[in-house]
Amino acid sequence: MTFTDLPANWPDLPLTDPALAADVVDLFVSQGDRRRGVLSALLCNAEARFLAAIHLDLPENAPFISPKACAKALAPLIPALRIRSDGALILALGRPTPDPSSDHAWNQTAIQTCQSASIRLLGFYIATPGHLYAPPLSASPTLTPA
Repeated sequence: MTFTDLPANWPDLPLTDPALAADVVDLFVSQGDRRRGVLSALLCNAEARFLAAIHLDLPENAPFISPKACAKALAPLIPALRIRSDGALILALGRPTPDPSSDHAWNQTAIQTCQSASIRLLGFYIATPGHLYAPPLSASPTLTPA
């Protein structure tokens, strides 16, 4: 599925369904974001409904060098996210090509960063120009067309 499959009432729906969340990520992480390298944070309310998107440009090659860039990129957001302790977050790493060897590490870093900040993470996605997927906790990812 893609953002063109989103139902008209998607802003009223909770983003707890991974397929719906993936389509919303596809909508907000543009092709330019994917080519450039961006960490996108989709902010949600207590009911997991979308509120806003924030795109954090990453240093050149950061999506491939180290998942520590995830924690660094999120650092300025943590205080703002803690203000609404009932909210939730979806993270998406936009990058030019898949890098399955680092997907697990980025996923784990996102989970650990959110857990340590007491932020409810609804999902973590990798968005490339040709694919959008959520890395599994263990096992190789299955790529699906964006």
